[in-house]
Amino acid sequence: MAKGGWVGTAASVEIISANTYREHLTIQLTNPIVVALGFGEAAVAAEGVQLINTGDVVTVHGAMAQLAVYAIGNTATGTYQDGDLEYRPGPQADI
Repeated sequence: MAKGGWVGTAASVEIISANTYREHLTIQLTNPIVVALGFGEAAVAAEGVQLINTGDVVTVHGAMAQLAVYAIGNTATGTYQDGDLEYRPGPQADI
């Protein structure tokens, strides 16, 4: 499993390299700068998958997760993690 951060620019930039062994990929926007993503091709502003609000997330599986990912959005920042993500809440406290 790999994880890391990325920064968008005013031009399309590769933020995650291709990986033929990756099965799942989750990308999150961590600041309020709109970013457009391109999977396997250059990102184009205001087209394709867009993350708009802080905390927006996109998860892809299978062949799409194996592609390189590109972003366009000057000063946009985010994180990524590959592999399964699953939320398992801890024990509930009695109130």
